[in-house]
Amino acid sequence: MKNTMKLLLTGAMILAMTGIAHAGSIRVYNNDSKAHRVELKCSGSSKSFEIRASTTATYTFHSSSKSCDIVGGSITWPTNKMEDGKAWKIKDGKAKPN
Repeated sequence: MKNTMKLLLTGAMILAMTGIAHAGSIRVYNNDSKAHRVELKCSGSSKSFEIRASTTATYTFHSSSKSCDIVGGSITWPTNKMEDGKAWKIKDGKAKPN
């Protein structure tokens, strides 16, 4: 009986944890010949990353939701939230949906 109860509790904890932690990713095409910085606030935690010059890459953020607030950096964004699954094209320091 004890083993069954432990198994049930472990399963419930795993299910609860999967509902809390999410990871989102964005695809970025940087057409600028210089690198850019992006600063995010995700569920109370800060995250920043560098988008390398003249590259295409996928960047991942971790949050309790599927989005993070854009709080700074060297790019002008047409939105104030970074959302999972979006693709962006950067040209002249400005981001556009791709």
